[in-house]
Amino acid sequence: MTVPLFGDNPEPLPGEEWAIEQFHHYNLRIGRNRTVHRSTFLPDERGVQIPAPDCHAGYFAAGRPWWKVYTPTTDRVDCGLCLDGHRGHGQQADLPGHQLTLEFDLPAA
Repeated sequence: MTVPLFGDNPEPLPGEEWAIEQFHHYNLRIGRNRTVHRSTFLPDERGVQIPAPDCHAGYFAAGRPWWKVYTPTTDRVDCGLCLDGHRGHGQQADLPGHQLTLEFDLPAA
């Protein structure tokens, strides 16, 4: 059984909508880390679109709310995973340098 992070309230918390708007067209930092991530928006358990790093690293660090962990910034993205797109998005296997599918010819059971 999972317990909802925000209780039964399907709406953004007071001030949360304002905080969400701060990340539109901006990058983000996680905590005191100086790495700059590309911002993307993902639905939480309430269906509210909240900002998150594009590489999907550092979600809700130490159980703290995202608005206390993420900081918007206009600095250039320097996160290798955000720039490379390996974690946040599917990759095409036919591109050079990417892992290909390993196929086995196993007898049917």
